[in-house]
Amino acid sequence: MSKIQQHPSRTIDRFKFEPQALPEADGRFQAQLTIDSGNGTERTQRFFTFKPLFQSADRAIAYAQQQAREWMKQKSLA
Repeated sequence: MSKIQQHPSRTIDRFKFEPQALPEADGRFQAQLTIDSGNGTERTQRFFTFKPLFQSADRAIAYAQQQAREWMKQKSLA
């Protein structure tokens, strides 16, 4: 099985986003997004994995990045 592939993290407002591509046994990739905020005991991490599987790590990472943008849109509406 291949290694997890990460894209450089991106910080927007007070949130740090880390998109990843998780390899599956069949050679496809699952998109994962980690959202980190705060420091020390006030730190919160959220982990999201997404249902569609992708033929390439790049596509899985692009999907996770899109989900980060959507998450920020929803957060700004709250």
